[in-house]
Amino acid sequence: MTTLGTKSYSGRVMNKSLYDQLKAYLLFAKGDWQTIARDCGVDSSWPYKVMSGRIKDPGVLRTERILKYARSKGWRPSKTLNQHNEAA
Repeated sequence: MTTLGTKSYSGRVMNKSLYDQLKAYLLFAKGDWQTIARDCGVDSSWPYKVMSGRIKDPGVLRTERILKYARSKGWRPSKTLNQHNEAA
């Protein structure tokens, strides 16, 4: 199996976009955005702006910082990405 497309090696459907992973995590962690922003060193309004579409290109470094934080808290994208994609 290849990494191209929407399937991972395990065969589970997975979206590779960091932006989609970021939005899925922020949706999952709604209510904790100020804590996340503080702990990740981004402006407290940044998560709100990303989720509302005011920031369409959040930048790789911030996105990776948030996703690293998410994973350190035990979040895994496979479950919530599927829920996020179904809701979209």
